[in-house]
Amino acid sequence: MPLEVAVPAERGGRPSVPRFPSLYDAAALTQAARRVSALTPYDRQAQDACAPWSVAIRHAVLRGELDLRSGLTQLGAESAAEWATLVEAAEDRAPDTFTPNGGVVTALQAEWSAIVHTRGRVDDPARHFRDALETTILIGDDTDTVAAIAGGLLGAGAGLSSLPVAWTTMLHGYPGITADDLRDLADRSVAWA
Repeated sequence: MPLEVAVPAERGGRPSVPRFPSLYDAAALTQAARRVSALTPYDRQAQDACAPWSVAIRHAVLRGELDLRSGLTQLGAESAAEWATLVEAAEDRAPDTFTPNGGVVTALQAEWSAIVHTRGRVDDPARHFRDALETTILIGDDTDTVAAIAGGLLGAGAGLSSLPVAWTTMLHGYPGITADDLRDLADRSVAWA
């Protein structure tokens, strides 16, 4: 995943997209996510957001469940309580209430709200993936960042076979990197972890 540069925003810096060095050690994963986030201008909330989001992706890969709260245990007590309240607000409010969403707090709330509010389709992971991403995009504002981060968690939980083929065939990375190259890179990253 590309690293996004964090800059100060309305509340919290822009989300710093984490990398995943170890799927099997939540503490090491959290520490690595914080280190990567610290490469951008320092923002405690951005680092705090990377921890539960990274652990939630780990949880989705290992258990096939989408659970943002699974990563709150990796935060200190005060930060965990703060983020538990923010996650609860995302679960209680409609996705389109989280705008503007260019800051780390509202970006995380927007994507989690979209995922939770389209969960009724959880028996069909492909449909849930599509519906949640479409909902995320329809929120507006910083749609590329919010949808990319939501897509990471949704994809980790649904798996490649649940993603729309039309979407995966047009997927590409840095010029010259194809969808097959990206799949190979993901496979090697998980094997390395």
